[in-house]
Amino acid sequence: KPGYLLEDEHAFKSAKCRSKSNAIAIHCYGEYPVDADNIKNITYISENDHDNNCGSLETKWFPYEGKKERQDVYQAPYIWVQFNEVKPNVLINVMCRIFGGNINFDRKSSRALTRFQIYIKDIPKNISSSKIGEI
Repeated sequence: KPGYLLEDEHAFKSAKCRSKSNAIAIHCYGEYPVDADNIKNITYISENDHDNNCGSLETKWFPYEGKKERQDVYQAPYIWVQFNEVKPNVLINVMCRIFGGNINFDRKSSRALTRFQIYIKDIPKNISSSKIGEI
């Protein structure tokens, strides 16, 4: 269900997500303050949209009712998250959470969220491009 729960209002507004009548919002951020300091800018690419604050999944995908016929094609919903400015040579903990009017977020039980880590290796500037594959 689009929107957010009352207890999530501050987080939703802090994320600067746009409310949509037909979509639920996804927001990713550094899980800890040091992680947030190492991520400067994120682009979200959704099925019909792109945004610099939040991604969105259209509600038409839920609930998934399975393929009716063998020849039916199912396209899973997606959000691509592009980290545009990440500090290199640092392991960064990322948390992405979902906002929905009927979705209870709980960090301890990992409900309505996913976590992952990213590490971008900095390539020294004085190495020729032909040697990059050998690093």
